[in-house]
Amino acid sequence: GDQVMAVVAKLDYNPTSQREEGGGKGLIQFWRMGGLGVEGGGEAPTFQFGLGHCYGGVRGVEWCPSGGRREGRLGLLGAACGDGTVRVWAIPTMDTVQEEGRIYQKEADMSLVCGEEEKVGECLSLSWYRGPGHNHIAASFSSGLVTLWDMATTSTLLREGSTLLPRQTWLAHTGSVTGLSLCPGEEEVPRYLVTGGSDRCYRFWDLRDTGVALQEVKRGLVSGVRWLAGCSAASVSYDDVYLQGHTQTIITETGYYSSRSHPVIAQNSSVLDQDMSHWVGSIAIGTAAGELVVFVVPPMDKNMEHDKNLGQRKTY
Repeated sequence: GDQVMAVVAKLDYNPTSQREEGGGKGLIQFWRMGGLGVEGGGEAPTFQFGLGHCYGGVRGVEWCPSGGRREGRLGLLGAACGDGTVRVWAIPTMDTVQEEGRIYQKEADMSLVCGEEEKVGECLSLSWYRGPGHNHIAASFSSGLVTLWDMATTSTLLREGSTLLPRQTWLAHTGSVTGLSLCPGEEEVPRYLVTGGSDRCYRFWDLRDTGVALQEVKRGLVSGVRWLAGCSAASVSYDDVYLQGHTQTIITETGYYSSRSHPVIAQNSSVLDQDMSHWVGSIAIGTAAGELVVFVVPPMDKNMEHDKNLGQRKTY
């Protein structure tokens, strides 16, 4: 069937900056992309509808990996909001929308908060757990906190109506946490997490004990991290502010095999963000120079230093 893309829209031309958490008007657009054809050259994307809200600027959105589709419902969409919360909406299917091109305002179906008295700053990123039930969402904040929610909990201490308190919160970085990614797994509860922050570190965490990170590496201002499905490794991308204008997206192992990190994509500008396709095993990065680079991840059971085709695995 037709694919649908959610796009976060900025409502003014003012520079985006991290500041104290606060509400404000925001907009999420939904576009019909047509089918995924191999040959390309399909129909042009069409704007279906917009979702207006008062939760502040949205830093990122993520669909529920699976199981969110019902009759009349396309899926579940989570958003990292500027008021320091994660909001989840049930998005209707495109054929149930009365008229194309309209803007609707709707309260979130579920609000994931850190507490009324907590000053956590803006929510900068979120990660939806790819495991049985997809019941967990992790989020990071400009205060350095990382939070994990269990959306299936029945505890009256954590759930009040559609508002949910976290099951786990800890200070992961001394600066803002710019990215995080949960390790996909077969357990009901996620076990591992990778985070990166403005304190120039990326860290691997065991969620059963977050007192000390499994591994910590200090190199540059991290702009994005993604856990590589099926292996104990993650991809890390950087801003160029500390690296004299030259950055490298690296693949780094958690420390279990003691293998060193390996650069896979070289850039001459800062990387704005990256994403991972679990279907085709590829990493895509977008840079401040306007580049979109796709890299096909090689098998992780072999040392990448001996891969002669590493340069042929990326395309611009």
